[in-house]
Amino acid sequence: MKYLSLLLCLLAIFVTSVRAGLPEDFASANGNLASGHADEALSTYKTLLTYPEFKASGSAEIWYNRGLAEMQSGDAVAASLSFRRSLLLDPASVPARVQLSKTLLSLGLPVPSRWKERTMQILHPETMIVGGAVIGWIGALALVVLLFRASRKKGLIALALIVIIIGHGASVLGTIADPRRTARHQAVLTAKEGVTLRATPADSGTESGKLDPGTLIRILSRNGAWWYVSAGSGSGALQGWIHSNTATPLLSAI
Repeated sequence: MKYLSLLLCLLAIFVTSVRAGLPEDFASANGNLASGHADEALSTYKTLLTYPEFKASGSAEIWYNRGLAEMQSGDAVAASLSFRRSLLLDPASVPARVQLSKTLLSLGLPVPSRWKERTMQILHPETMIVGGAVIGWIGALALVVLLFRASRKKGLIALALIVIIIGHGASVLGTIADPRRTARHQAVLTAKEGVTLRATPADSGTESGKLDPGTLIRILSRNGAWWYVSAGSGSGALQGWIHSNTATPLLSAI
C-alpha cells in the first residue's frame, strides 16, 4: 500500500508536469521532488507562486506539489494548508483530497466527511452551478412554450417543472458545496505548538480551550491582532480569541 501511494503521487506529478501553461521550473521542481530532493523542490514551488500569473489566481497543481514537498520535509502542518489551497482552486481534485486526509490523520485531526466533500468527489461545484443553471433555464423555456400552445399536455408541463427544479436545485447545491464561498473567513493554525483559546483578546485572558496545529478555523470577528474564532461544529465546537500570528488565512496567498 505504501508503494502504491508513492506510485500514485509520482503519477500525479508526471501528469501535472506536462500540463500546458506551466513554466519549465515547474518540471524541474517536480524532478527534484520525485528524486527525493524535497527542500530544493519546495524552494522552487514557493518561487513559482510569486510569479504574476500565479500570484493573482494561484495554481492547484503547484499548491498540491508544494504540499507533497512539505510532507517529505516533515512539515505536515504547512502541507495541510497547501493541500487545502489546492482544493480551493480545484475542489474536485482527488489526489489533493486523498493527501489532505492522510496529512490530517498524521496530525491526529479528523478528516472532513460531510456531504459537501462527498458531493465534490462526484461533480465539480462549477459544473453543478453552470450546468444546473443551463438545465433549469432550458426547462423554464420549455414550460413557457408549452403554456402558450393550444394543446397543453399536462405530462410535458410536469416534466418541464421537474427539469426546472432539478436544474436550479443542482445549481444552488453547487453554490453551497463550493468551499470557495466561505474560504475568505477561514484559516489554518500554522503555529508549531497547540494554540490556546482565550475568553478575551489578551494574553492574560482566561483559557477556554486548546486547538492543535493544522486545525481549520472560522474567523468570526477581529480586534487588532486578535481573532475570535470557531473550530469544529455542533455541540463540540470551540470558540475563543487567538493571536493572528498563530494562523494563516486560506486565501492570503491565492
